[in-house]
Amino acid sequence: MPARTAALKPKTARPSPKRDALVDVAEGLFDRYGFHGTGIDRLVQDSGVARMTLYKHFPTKNALVRAVLEHRDERFWAYINDGVAAREQDGPAWLTVFDVLGDWLEADGSQGSLLLRALAEFSGHDVAVAGDAAFRCRASGVWFQERLEAAGIPQATERGWDLALLFEGAVAMTPVVGGKAAAGQARHAAIALTAGW
Repeated sequence: MPARTAALKPKTARPSPKRDALVDVAEGLFDRYGFHGTGIDRLVQDSGVARMTLYKHFPTKNALVRAVLEHRDERFWAYINDGVAAREQDGPAWLTVFDVLGDWLEADGSQGSLLLRALAEFSGHDVAVAGDAAFRCRASGVWFQERLEAAGIPQATERGWDLALLFEGAVAMTPVVGGKAAAGQARHAAIALTAGW
């Protein structure tokens, strides 16, 4: 008789307007003031949610941070993938993605990468938050690699990471030069880099 194995069902948060409001407000505050620069009092005040309700949904502030990182990451990649698909006729995905990135950075009003900020603020303090942020940061390398492989480009892993560095560098430079400018410069660099492929 074969051994039986049990599979753990992932815990998924039940839909809740108050939880969603908390995550939305926290995302904006964390983006503006940083994770450690945003206190629980500010979160409660700006969200209009009682402190007890906040702790009902998020037993710790760091649990809220992780929910915000997940929410932001899901929105970001949905925007990127939809945008690239809409520009399919404009060239290869690994180049048009920089145009879509510029649009996101301008529309989002982002202060740069929330994931990189989480890494900087939580490394050495909270392994769960820092590890989650680091794992999510790797998504861009995989994204480029998959598209290069699908197009039959050799050395897709290494070349994918070359493009990912341009992509993430554009996000990181957004507070310095603006999202459109950073993404546009990264696209020029990507064109030069991929010309001989």
